[in-house]
Amino acid sequence: MSYQSITEEQWATVTSVAEEARELKKYAVRLSAKLKEYFDDDHSRARLGVKFEVLGDDTSWRIESPFGMARAHLRIFANEAGLYAKYLIERQNKCPADQPVWQSVWAIHITLQGVAHPGHDSAEPINLRASSNHADDAIVGLGLSLLYALGQE
Repeated sequence: MSYQSITEEQWATVTSVAEEARELKKYAVRLSAKLKEYFDDDHSRARLGVKFEVLGDDTSWRIESPFGMARAHLRIFANEAGLYAKYLIERQNKCPADQPVWQSVWAIHITLQGVAHPGHDSAEPINLRASSNHADDAIVGLGLSLLYALGQE
């Protein structure tokens, strides 16, 4: 296996990795709380049938929906632009031997600026630093997008 050299510009992006990882996790905790609030609302629960559970680390999720079980875990990554966080959303399926397997169905990216990008960078970003009506509307869209991703074949 061949590995590329790491340049000074690349390794310079991880010189504050502990502090920046804490910042990214702080934004992830906010996102988790906002999604839980949305899915726990009586109206949302009745219409969508989603049980959204934030696990003990405050960043991982367990999701039950009409489409089955799902989970999400936060991971921290580095690239030339610096650190970022990524939620990998996985749906539980069955393999041909009828054993449970997890299939990646969607992702949410979080930047060090506290902005969440649902799915990919061209989707409407969500500001996790401040609360506003626009941000609340964006959380509704994010929750519905997440549910749709879980239901795709």
